[in-house]
Amino acid sequence: MIVDDSADVRYLIRVIVQDAGDEVVVVGEADGAASALDAIDGIDPDVVVLDARMPVVDGFEAAPMLLARRPGLKIVLCSALVDDVVRARAERAGITTCLTKDELDAIPGLARELAGG
Repeated sequence: MIVDDSADVRYLIRVIVQDAGDEVVVVGEADGAASALDAIDGIDPDVVVLDARMPVVDGFEAAPMLLARRPGLKIVLCSALVDDVVRARAERAGITTCLTKDELDAIPGLARELAGG
């Protein structure tokens, strides 16, 4: 599942995943935390690719809410900058791992790995 307030970024991630083959599929998209929480119950994703900076509720705040609904969920946080501060905030929020927006090509392999193969 992709959660990003930018339709262009969601499209880019969807294309990257589709181009990687059939092993990983995008099961849903949301433009923010509220729509992600509404959608997650119906689609039950293994992995959520979550934008760090979104209006109203950012990725660091959204992650614990998503995990409360799906405790085994793996969350990949995408941020323009990933430094020690971002990693520490992500760890406190229960986020599995972080990628920079320059590393989006790694999403299919990482999602496969996090989902158990």
